[in-house]
Amino acid sequence: MMTDFDYDKELPFSFTDFTAGKSLHSVGIDLTGNEKKASGWCALRGNLASTSKLFTNEDLISKTISVNPTIVSIDSPLSLPFGRLSVFDDDPGRATFGITRTCERIMSKRGIRSYPPLIKSMQQLTLRGIELAQIFRSLGYTVIEGFPGAAQDILGLPRKQKDLPQLINGLKHFGLRGDFSNGMLSHDEIDAITAALVGHFFTDHKFEAIGTSEEGYLILPKWAK
Repeated sequence: MMTDFDYDKELPFSFTDFTAGKSLHSVGIDLTGNEKKASGWCALRGNLASTSKLFTNEDLISKTISVNPTIVSIDSPLSLPFGRLSVFDDDPGRATFGITRTCERIMSKRGIRSYPPLIKSMQQLTLRGIELAQIFRSLGYTVIEGFPGAAQDILGLPRKQKDLPQLINGLKHFGLRGDFSNGMLSHDEIDAITAALVGHFFTDHKFEAIGTSEEGYLILPKWAK
């Protein structure tokens, strides 16, 4: 069990700042590139997080349907760079249109690290994310692309690779509650909680959408200062 300790940073925003409060209900998915590796899944109702590790698209869809959220926030690229026709290197538009989207270029200028969606190691994830988002949308759900790493940077939380225990305590300090606080969850489940939190920002109209109409938009937390 993780040893609890005080989070020593003053966060710029906390759960009590949401105007919608306990009516917020989001699902966050920290997606993996294939169904053989577990994805993190979180239902965030108000400030209470419940998580699972799920493998198949069928499991992710059925689990999400069972809680019927207002928003589904997926940690995966959900679109291609404008002009690209496929995720793979043999796409004839690769040389002309590249492997990154406008949203990645905007984040890079702001010092927010992200991976290009069409580098070799990201291609299957991007393909799976696009397909899963299409399924959820066909079922009537609002789907957003929520990048936990960017949200953590903006909210003053460490990323999981830097300090997972501090990230967990930061989420507690933010005002979230749930079994994640015992430190026994996978890092994928913790990022799924952050993805769901991005869904709360979106629902409560405290967000910035970066990207283009052709490529779609990535959602970042934002609030009036």
